[in-house]
Amino acid sequence: MLPGCSAEQPVRCSVVGYHGGREARARGDDDDHGERLRHVSCARVRWLATILVIVGGVAHGVAAAPGDARVAPPGATSRPSPDEDPGSTSPAIVDSLGSDDVRQVERAVAAITQLPAGEANPDVLFAAGRACEDKLLDPGQAVAIYERIVAEHPGARVATAAAHRVAVLRALVGPHGDGAAYAAELAQLIARADRLPAAEVLRRAEHLAAAAWPGAPAAALWLADWLRRSGQLPEAQAHYAAVAARWPESSEAHAALRGGAGCALEVHAWSLAEALANRLPVVTAAELRVRDDLLAAAARGRRHDRWYLAAWLAIVGAFAALLGSLAEAVLRGPAGSRWRALRPPMEVVFLAPVAGVLLGVAFTAHRAIAPAVATIAGGGLALAWLSGAALEQLRTGGRGRRLRSIAHVLACLAGVAGISYVALTHGGLLDMLIETVRFGPES
Repeated sequence: MLPGCSAEQPVRCSVVGYHGGREARARGDDDDHGERLRHVSCARVRWLATILVIVGGVAHGVAAAPGDARVAPPGATSRPSPDEDPGSTSPAIVDSLGSDDVRQVERAVAAITQLPAGEANPDVLFAAGRACEDKLLDPGQAVAIYERIVAEHPGARVATAAAHRVAVLRALVGPHGDGAAYAAELAQLIARADRLPAAEVLRRAEHLAAAAWPGAPAAALWLADWLRRSGQLPEAQAHYAAVAARWPESSEAHAALRGGAGCALEVHAWSLAEALANRLPVVTAAELRVRDDLLAAAARGRRHDRWYLAAWLAIVGAFAALLGSLAEAVLRGPAGSRWRALRPPMEVVFLAPVAGVLLGVAFTAHRAIAPAVATIAGGGLALAWLSGAALEQLRTGGRGRRLRSIAHVLACLAGVAGISYVALTHGGLLDMLIETVRFGPES
């Protein structure tokens, strides 16, 4: 996570327009834990432009309210307020900032930045700065616009946000703008990473991470996050460790620890996840929550692993017990009745239509749970077949079935429970089921 981006709510920035993963959202797989470029859409900027025009009109109307009206003498001209949009920043020019045409955006930004000092509306300047970041991918020009807002309009409502953007971008381009070219290259790489070959992304990112400029930690962290999103978890873990080792006191190192912990959770390396989470600095309440959530996720994952192993043991034990029971019943039964074990018993005849209905509903209305339903239904039918066939052989041979029936019921329950747990775990539905049971279907 880059400078200025908290663990609880990352700041949207084109140069650092990605999330550090899911671990900051208390899921550890995450939660900084899941990091894409977030461009400002045309509709969003046009909405901003409309709001700016309305606010400007309302402010002008309030200034000219009847109670404060002054009648100007004939031939006198009005002098515009410094905070009032001059004619050159018309709604059409502001609206152009949201265009998909880069040249049109460049012309709009140039028209706004060429206004004399103190004559440009600070909101319009801020929109131009965002366009430089998100559309033109030019953090150097964006920081110059934000610094102008802070200098010319220190009391404006966007001055605080502009100052924050200055701090974030200065950490990339440097105090004198020496890293502006590298920052622009990183912004372009983030914007186009999904359309470039993986080898080229890796080469360019490693070049930026190795270069001597203030944004090198940000480039190295972005590369680690990109590798994690691409599914290259061992490589991502190695890059997270390199960031934490190379810049141990930076905010990127802390984000790398969070990302490494989340990466470890994804590969079920619970001990590594706990070790990385315990290395996180805890200064604020948000950082304490992040660390506790990572540790809780590791403990939960370790618990799930134990239950997963127990589920497989229950499945193997149930099938082994029922197969043994069937084999014993067939071997000790009448010779002419052994082939009857291949016929579906009454249990299967009863359960098969029910399972078919459940499968039909799952595949037509809830496809996300359909594989789990199919696994549970198939496993349950197989257990019922073995149990019913064994009991039928006992009945044919005139042998007692009461104790064997009770044992079969227990074996089937254990087997179905194990199959259900494995199916839900493989389908990623276990946590969803737990949350539904705890907080209701609307959670």
